[in-house]
Amino acid sequence: MKNLSIIIPVYRSAECLPELADRLAGVLSGFEGQHEVIFVDDASPDESWQTIRDLSQRYPNVKGLQLMKNLGQHQATLTGMRHATGDVFITMDDDLQHDPAQIPQLVAALDEGGSYDAVFAYFPEKKHAGYRNWGSKCIGWINARAIGVRSTIKTSSFRALRRHTGQAIAAKEIANPAISGLILGVTSRFRSIPIPHHERYAGSSNYTLAKQLRLAFDNISYVSMLPLRLIAALGFAAAFFSGVLSLYFLYRYLAGLTAVAGWTTLVILISFFSGVILLALGVVGEYMVRVLRELTKVTASPLREQVGFDGAPQPGEWP
Repeated sequence: MKNLSIIIPVYRSAECLPELADRLAGVLSGFEGQHEVIFVDDASPDESWQTIRDLSQRYPNVKGLQLMKNLGQHQATLTGMRHATGDVFITMDDDLQHDPAQIPQLVAALDEGGSYDAVFAYFPEKKHAGYRNWGSKCIGWINARAIGVRSTIKTSSFRALRRHTGQAIAAKEIANPAISGLILGVTSRFRSIPIPHHERYAGSSNYTLAKQLRLAFDNISYVSMLPLRLIAALGFAAAFFSGVLSLYFLYRYLAGLTAVAGWTTLVILISFFSGVILLALGVVGEYMVRVLRELTKVTASPLREQVGFDGAPQPGEWP
């Protein structure tokens, strides 16, 4: 018997939440343990917070947290984890592309074939636009090689975590977290299972290809030194190429084959090495910005309001 905490970040999904709450109520009624559903409103500009307030009156186990500013899906999810009380944390999206009926399968997979700290759902066929599906495959390929996980491990925001795993990543003070990368960084006992993917219930997706690329770099930079190592390898290759080229032109000079003209070679060399230097500075600068953000500990937004939790709401309370 496990107590469950369902954590759902919310942004522009007022139309989806009533149906999502209804389906969750039907699924969770079959669990013997206690359960709670924590909606985290990421400063959504629509009626999402009022909808969450209404649902908390309708369902006694529905709770809500409202952030004072928009911080993104991952920071909102971590905020929900910091308030969760269950033995198992379930994270999922708010648009019903993640089917609540699959929650029992995720929970059961934690104990199947061993004891796992985390189970990720992956979707053999995603109901997204073609460019997003293509982007997801490319980013997944990059992440797998950067983080060093098996090709059979695929991650998503639909996942089950044991409480100690959720607490371990929620305790990290990170300005731009990437939850899947954080999980892979704190445990080696994880797995992924295939889950059907569904069309969005209402509205349109808030994720663009640019956001996916930014998330991929977050995943890589927090758990891997791959970008810096690639730059080091590129620098070594450029230095080797420069040495070979120098020997070649020295030979031409000694053999009397050097022409007066040489500006073409000079321009090519300057352009090539300038590009390598600028690329290296860009990657190093990105890491320095992240270090600065971590030192300033701009990790979360104060809560504007909360419903369903014990005690009166405390505006401005930090999670």
